[in-house]
Amino acid sequence: MTIRVLFKQRVPQIEINLCGPKGNVFYLIQLAEQLSSKLGLNWDIIYKRMTMHDYVHAVKTFEAYFGDYVTLDVSEELLEQLENY
Repeated sequence: MTIRVLFKQRVPQIEINLCGPKGNVFYLIQLAEQLSSKLGLNWDIIYKRMTMHDYVHAVKTFEAYFGDYVTLDVSEELLEQLENY
């Protein structure tokens, strides 16, 4: 017999198409602020890291913190940039 507790994710899974209107850095920053609040993460640190460099760095930082909750759909070009960053 196996007994387990059902895991209820605090944040529902989100999918964002970075090629669409929600793919801009301002939307990602806004969503990161909301998610960090729900997850109890330090928003100030996340904000500083996301705004430290360019768009690719912001996306990588976002993915590092929220990749378990958000699926990012990217173009082949952006995927290559992310892999080579």
